[in-house]
Amino acid sequence: MRLRQNPVVAISVATFIDGYRDRLIQGLLIVGVFFVLSTAVFSSFSMRQPMEVAINYGLSVVQILATILTLFLGLNLISRELESKAGHPVLAQPISRGSYIIGKFMGLLMIVLVILIISGACAALGIWLTTLTLDTPGHVSWVGFIIALYGTFISCTVLGGLTVLFTSLSTSAILPFLLTCGVYAIGQSTQAAKRFIEAELAGVELTPLVKMIAKGAYYIFPNFALFDFKVQAIYDLPESATLLGIATVYGLTYLALTLFGAVILFEKRDLS
Repeated sequence: MRLRQNPVVAISVATFIDGYRDRLIQGLLIVGVFFVLSTAVFSSFSMRQPMEVAINYGLSVVQILATILTLFLGLNLISRELESKAGHPVLAQPISRGSYIIGKFMGLLMIVLVILIISGACAALGIWLTTLTLDTPGHVSWVGFIIALYGTFISCTVLGGLTVLFTSLSTSAILPFLLTCGVYAIGQSTQAAKRFIEAELAGVELTPLVKMIAKGAYYIFPNFALFDFKVQAIYDLPESATLLGIATVYGLTYLALTLFGAVILFEKRDLS
């Protein structure tokens, strides 16, 4: 790959093309599309709230699919190329390692965006088909649906930054996988843990050390629950522009920090 154009653009486009040639990614995408299209069938099992079930099911499948693909794509972007030495010719050209990292991440982001558009459109189709099967279909907040997809995209953006950070740190694919999964699991629960501590329920006593660890984890690890807007879409709740803005700024800030760390680590990494 000759980098006569902007190296970041060239690497991101090449990464995007290579990602969609991956048969594993194609297989997962097909399976995910099948599941979201089955929304109408799945929601028929609910007699009381079929529309709520349909929206929740569709958005949840999209979120799970996007998260899994982001995780595996992000882990393979750098580690697989460096292990096979396929990325060495690119790095041998007059480009900075930072451009290589940013280009790889931008390619990942492009793939995730396309996956979300395809799976989100299929989920919307499944929800629309559900409305046709009901005698009195409930109201569907399509604005809330799109905002929920946007929240999933921001979540995957932060997750992608973490995978790039950890793959820049280790030569093995196993350690970055474990670290990313661990951080993601913690990030999904820190907000609930913080609220539980602040509630000070009667009969529940927590030591100061436990409270300190929980609060520390809340501020150190990414709060992935902040990007989850499914409840607003399911129950047609009013969207808070302030909360949406906070989630966006928070996600972009955390992403910038992870990419900065990834560039620093990759610059110091011995590739010989």
